[in-house]
Order: sequence, then C-alpha cells, then structure tokens
Amino acid sequence: MKLLQYAFCLSCAAAAVCGCACGNSEKASDGTHAEQSALIDMSSVILLDVRSPEEYASGYLQGALNIPHDQIGAEIAAVAPDKSARIILYCRSGRRANTALETMRAMGYTNVSNYGGLEDAQERLGLPVVTE
Repeated sequence: MKLLQYAFCLSCAAAAVCGCACGNSEKASDGTHAEQSALIDMSSVILLDVRSPEEYASGYLQGALNIPHDQIGAEIAAVAPDKSARIILYCRSGRRANTALETMRAMGYTNVSNYGGLEDAQERLGLPVVTE
C-alpha cells in the first residue's frame, strides 16, 4: 500500500513539474494549458513557421509550413480550412507567433497554440531542424 501511495505522490509531483514547465507560450483556446507535446500525434497537427521566407530557409522544423505572420489572415484558409484543426505556431521568439495566433482566433480558429521560438518548439516537439 505504501508503494502505491509513493507512486501516486511521484506521479502528482511529475504532473506539477510538467505543468509549471510549460510556461505561458502554449494556451488552449479556452486559456488553459493544452496537452503536453509528448501526447501530440504530429500526423494530425499543422505546424506553421510564421517567420519570413529567408528565416525559414535558414532552418525550420521538419514538417513545418511557412506562412509569414503578416500573411496569415490571407493564406491560412488554404492550409487549414477546418477551423478546429490542431495548429502549432512558432517563430524566432514567440512574438510573431502570438500575433498570428490572435489573427487566427479572430478568424474563428479554435485549436491554435504558440510554441514560442524555433528552439523552444524543437525542444517541446522533439523534431529536427531542416536546413536548405
């Protein structure tokens, strides 16, 4: 019984640490923290790099599409017609990804997350950086 209690306490502690480690960069549409990256099936995610084409060409996460943040309103529907699709955004620091996220939410997209900068997104998703 003590072993079971110990295991439960450890799992609670791990959950608390993971919850604190996710920071403010990823929020679900309702403002709560979305699921951890380890639980994400990347085959059902649209990964968007919202940096400039030049920045994208210098290195991007495997599988990421490039739509610059200032073009997201005009181009997102062609990539994600389903406004409930799971979309992860990143840029260099997270600022442009946040701008894109706000634009998309105003357009009715409900399942969009900002994963911050390229390095942050790489760490969270475990994807390699592709260089051209």
